Amino acid sequence: MKKSMATITLFAALALTGCGNVTPSADISPTATTEATTTNEEKYKLIGEKNDAENQFAVLLSNKTQKEITGVTVKSGADDKYPANMLKKDDSFAVNESRNLYYTPTSISDHALGNNGALANEEYTIKLTFSDSKTAELHQFPFTDADLAEIHLDGDIAYIDYQSRVSGKKYSTKDAENMIKSTEAVTETATKIAEETTTSEEKPEYTQPVYDEPVYTQPASTYVEPTTTQAPVYTEPPSQAPAPTEAPTEAPTEAPTGCGDNFLFN
Repeated sequence: MKKSMATITLFAALALTGCGNVTPSADISPTATTEATTTNEEKYKLIGEKNDAENQFAVLLSNKTQKEITGVTVKSGADDKYPANMLKKDDSFAVNESRNLYYTPTSISDHALGNNGALANEEYTIKLTFSDSKTAELHQFPFTDADLAEIHLDGDIAYIDYQSRVSGKKYSTKDAENMIKSTEAVTETATKIAEETTTSEEKPEYTQPVYDEPVYTQPASTYVEPTTTQAPVYTEPPSQAPAPTEAPTEAPTEAPTGCGDNFLFN
């Protein structure tokens, strides 16, 4: 998808301003305005190369960022990446310096390069590189409406103040750029989370199970030594029958005669 979430946010920012483009700006430097209206093209150094292309854009840029600019490159919404640096090697765009920027689009979505309507509706972004190697972007640069633009820097956010060629009014893109920066941060975080979630679902991380050596525990003995008890003493039960009684011997009534009784006499 060629158009970024940042660009969509910029449209929302422009709609919120109620001016159709960007928020009204304080007056651009009178000196720079005079230079722009009475410009002698040979008076300023160039960014890019001037040619006779019908669709070439030209705008006078003033560096009010308080930093030297070592890189300037422009891409349209149809470009996948930024082209080469438009500043020559060892050249820098000095603080408070003004230069003529010439930019010729290499592609205009699916429209012919000579289609002025396509040129006006296309989105252009300028990427700036500073002497400290930090970068910033100027989104939806108004090539078709600006003859003069001042580049400013608020923290790490670059923006421009410019005068409209059509209305003659002065505008600033500061609020829109701040909104884009905030939206990009949120979008980047959401994208990162989505990518991490997708990666996690597609390639689940395998974790080697931890093997625990079984520990043998001697089971507790359940045998209980029986308590010794005294054996019961057996008692013979008493007999129920009466003890036998010897019959008495009856004394003889007569004295022996000695005859036939087998008695011996002494």
